[in-house]
Parts: sequence; C-alpha cells; structure tokens
Amino acid sequence: MTPERARVLRLVFVCALLVLTGSVHARESKALYGVFGPSSFSPQGKTVLVGWNTEEGKSRLASSAYKTDFFQLAHNFQPQANPLYCGVASSVIVLNALRLSRNVVPSQKSLEVVVPENLGGGRRPYPAYSQLTLLGERTEAVKHRDVIELKNTGAEGGEIDPGLTLAQLKGILEAYDTCVDLHYADADSEAAVAAFREHLKSVLADSVRFLLVNFNGSTLGASTHGHISPVAAYDQKTDSVLLLDVAGYFNPWYWAPVAHLYGAMHTLDGDHYRGYLIVQDRPALH
Repeated sequence: MTPERARVLRLVFVCALLVLTGSVHARESKALYGVFGPSSFSPQGKTVLVGWNTEEGKSRLASSAYKTDFFQLAHNFQPQANPLYCGVASSVIVLNALRLSRNVVPSQKSLEVVVPENLGGGRRPYPAYSQLTLLGERTEAVKHRDVIELKNTGAEGGEIDPGLTLAQLKGILEAYDTCVDLHYADADSEAAVAAFREHLKSVLADSVRFLLVNFNGSTLGASTHGHISPVAAYDQKTDSVLLLDVAGYFNPWYWAPVAHLYGAMHTLDGDHYRGYLIVQDRPALH
C-alpha cells in the first residue's frame, strides 16, 4: 500500500468515526429529555415518575384536593437560566407567586427599557423578580454570586462551591424579607415521611405558603442530581406530589411518590442531609 493510499484510508476512517459518534450523541441527546429511568428505591428497577401532561398525570391533578399552590406557581414558573440556577429559579418563582398579584414587586431597574424621545420617552418598568437580578448586594452576605456561578475558579484560594445548599437558599429568600422554615430530611423513618406528608397537605392547601424541596433527582429516575424545585400539588389516592422541575432542559414536570421523594431528600449534600423549605411572606408584607 502506498503512503498516499494509507493516508486516504486513515482520513476516511476518521470521518466515518466522527459521523458515527455524532449520530450516537444525537440519539442520546434526543432520548434524554423527558425520559425517566428506574428509581433506586423501587424493587426490580421500576420507573415511578409520571409526567404531569400524561393521561395519568392529568388525572392526578384533576382529582387532587391539595393543589392551591399549583395555580399560583404555574403562572409564575420559569425554567432555570443555567445549570447552576435551580435554587435561584425556584426562589424567583416563589417570590413572584407571593407578591406579583399584589403589585408589590419593585421594578428591576437593570431590566427596564429606556424609550426614545421620539416614541414618548420615559422608561418601561419591569416589576417582577428575575433570575437576572435576584443575586446582588442584598444576597452577597449569604454567598457571593461568583461562587454560586463558578466564576471564581481562577482566584487564588477561592472557594469552589457552586450552586446553593438548602441553608444558603433559606438565607437568599430571607434576604428578600420572607419567613422560611428549614426541615432537614435527616431521619430515615416512617414517622419522618408522615411528618413530611402532613406538611405537604397543609402547605399545598393554602395560598400563603410554598414548599421547595432539595433532593437527589437521580435516585428517583430523573435526569438531575442535587436539585431544587417547587412542589405544586399532592394526590392523596396515589400518595404522590407534583414537582415543577426547573431543569426544563432535562425533565418535564412530574409526579413522584412521597416516600421516594423523601428518600431522595435523605441524601447528603456536604455535611447535611437535603430537605425542604416552607416559605411565606413576613406578616407586614401580607
């Protein structure tokens, strides 16, 4: 074989390999969204998550007696703006659900539009909380934005700790004048699951409190690991809750069994177990 022919054959082989690899990645990417895997809490690898827009998912929402929060959260839902913003997105959703309908959210100055004089002049306000403006001066004492966004990796001795823990999320929300109860899922017992279930039923039936969960999605069969999202409804018949998953590029909203979700919260995030927050406005802001 001549050197020239060998070079051509190598080139053809490399091109074929690239095409094959690309097609495999394309198939994997296409199959990833909305595909739930088996839960590690289920025997025989059973899939337990149910998409909210399936016939079964719709039936659960229709029959649920604990879905007051759904109608407030769904209207204000937004997927996370980047892979590190599950806590930020969840906070914005809840803050807008608490305050937007009461017209008490200040305009976000950096998001206002300046109108040219020939079109009347002035500024167009943006009176809603946004993922683009949530982190700032008032939240820096909780955790620096650069650390949350993994932008400090070049700083000597800089802390590498992206995202938000449950306690840090509590601090972010309290910086916005909310009252937050933190519950770690540190007990592995039926009594702990029962207490979580009672909190779900109580919070989801009223219109002034909201519940955010911090859980390991992969243990449920979702395409996330450590993750934060709002809970919107509870179906007593199937003992499952509707999670408005903010990782919109991975998962649709879905129903998860309460016991399985608690198990996904009973996983370590650093030195603490994950868990949930119950959020409401301070009395003066109601």
